Amino acid sequence: MKKNLGIALFVLLVTIPVIVPFFHSGYFPTHDGEWAVVRLADMFRSLRDFQIPVRYSGALNFGYGYPLFNFAYPLPYYLGTLIHFLGIGFIDTIKILFAGSVALSALFMFLASRSLWKNSWAGVASSILYVYFPYRMVDLYVRGSIGESLSFALFPLLFYLAIKLIEKPSYFLVLGIAVSLAGLVMTHNIMTVLFLPVWIVFIASKIIFDKKKDAAKSIIISIFLGIGISAFFWIPAIFEKHLILLSQTPIADRSLYFVKLPQLLQGGGGYGVPTDPNGFGYQFGLPHLAILFIAIFILLLAISRSRELAKFARITVLLIVVILFYILLLFKPSAFLWENLPLLSEINYPWTALGILGFLTSLLAGFLCMQKYTRYIVFLLALAAVALVLPYAKPQYFVNRGDDFYLTNEATTTSSDELMPLWVKEKPTERFAEKVEIVEGVGAVSNVYYNSKEITFDVLTEENMTVRVNTIYYPGWNAIIYAPACHPELARLAAKRVSGSFLRFFGFQPQNDNECGGKELAIDYSNNKGVMDLQIPSGENKVELKFSETPLRIFADFITLTSFLVLLLLGFRVFLRRS
Repeated sequence: MKKNLGIALFVLLVTIPVIVPFFHSGYFPTHDGEWAVVRLADMFRSLRDFQIPVRYSGALNFGYGYPLFNFAYPLPYYLGTLIHFLGIGFIDTIKILFAGSVALSALFMFLASRSLWKNSWAGVASSILYVYFPYRMVDLYVRGSIGESLSFALFPLLFYLAIKLIEKPSYFLVLGIAVSLAGLVMTHNIMTVLFLPVWIVFIASKIIFDKKKDAAKSIIISIFLGIGISAFFWIPAIFEKHLILLSQTPIADRSLYFVKLPQLLQGGGGYGVPTDPNGFGYQFGLPHLAILFIAIFILLLAISRSRELAKFARITVLLIVVILFYILLLFKPSAFLWENLPLLSEINYPWTALGILGFLTSLLAGFLCMQKYTRYIVFLLALAAVALVLPYAKPQYFVNRGDDFYLTNEATTTSSDELMPLWVKEKPTERFAEKVEIVEGVGAVSNVYYNSKEITFDVLTEENMTVRVNTIYYPGWNAIIYAPACHPELARLAAKRVSGSFLRFFGFQPQNDNECGGKELAIDYSNNKGVMDLQIPSGENKVELKFSETPLRIFADFITLTSFLVLLLLGFRVFLRRS
């Protein structure tokens, strides 16, 4: 126990040089890192408004609203909100998530590699090589993708839990896989698409190789529960994609982002996008390439001489084949695969496969630690990786902007506004003068209140008129108009046919149930801005707009809640058996 604890502490210490800049005051610019702070602040505001789950960002897009979290991975920001509730600022919260993801990825890789190869040295070597993979530095200090960084911690965790479940099924491992898989789906869409085929092929192969068919049932249950728990996110994200700009215009031209062989060996160390002269590189890393070639060589020459190596030969061959396939995906000849394979066609940047390659190659290194003479070579390569990669573990420069700077940033946080609804022909460029304005007719608007999921205001007019609510329509927004004497909460009771005597007990004198039940208003969003126009009848009225779940989202939420319930019932069943 003490030995394992000591090794785990050593593995965590190895990560410190990589994450030192996150302990610096202020923050540093990256492609997405500062946007993560803006998103976290918006997630916090939306949860404070009791919008659960968060889908529509009311403050972004210059206050016109944006369906950000209906499509963009939400889990890093849910986690960040929990940290922020402890009194930690938004900037520091994002920095904690980044630094924590590196530390956890090292720890989980140690567990995964040790469990796979049954060797502690394998775990240490794999964890060092995983942390010091060149693309990890790009992700931390150039791209700043919080979702990718957290997904790098979930890859080895899912491998570790799967290995343990295959060896000896248990409820807690089913629980761990279900929650971790759901977490991955909600942490980064692209990495999930790239990783899941690898993971499923690995699981199926290991079950067959180890003759553990009894574990298949537990694995299948855990996978379905994981997919089910995350259904509230991925079902709307997939089936509502046709409503947004991304369905018609890709973020980037994939053909520009295939890797050339020289770039794989040594790329640029810049901070710009890859197509810029000062862009970041596509480095695989010479130590990691050496691991791959040595593993192939050892497998071919030494497997017949060692029973220990022969025991792991098939899983090693599998890893090598998968690695070679993902290397192929980096290059232009694989274009037909990117264009035709399901879900893969949704990914615009082939170089994202480097994230999977870093994990698989580092895991493969454990195979070479099973023999003393190759173990020394692996650790020399690990030291070389540290020496070669550590100089890139630094930001371009630091800034001290404070949380308020990000709290007041009202951009969409997406590179091309690709989540904008298709009916928006004229994108907002500045904040509106009034949230609710009269566009036709004469009257007065007062008592305007709004947050991310609700807008209310009073209207007084002697004739029919049109008011414009400067919030971009997205399915889920509904408008109700109430008579002046009808408070919305009591009106809802009337709409549910609560008796008049019950209402009068609270001092409410309705003329009739229909009037106080409120009347739904049609929302017209055919204007160029795609905002909500309402036709208001004459008189004194109260208007309430609310963002709620559509039938599709209710179905997705139901699957999520049902999956949680099944997971709890399975746990209760195990508890009863043990009792």
